[in-house]
Amino acid sequence: MRSIILIGLTFFVLVSTALAIDMVRYHPQPLNGIDPLAPITIKIALN
Repeated sequence: MRSIILIGLTFFVLVSTALAIDMVRYHPQPLNGIDPLAPITIKIALN
């Protein structure tokens, strides 16, 4: 039982580390002008 828990925990750590590295290394292509990593700005027009 202990080995199953250790294998599951090791798998979880490896997968979460791979996802974190993938997120850090992600470079969006400016095809449509939307940068998902850019800060959100809201423009309000008062007329």
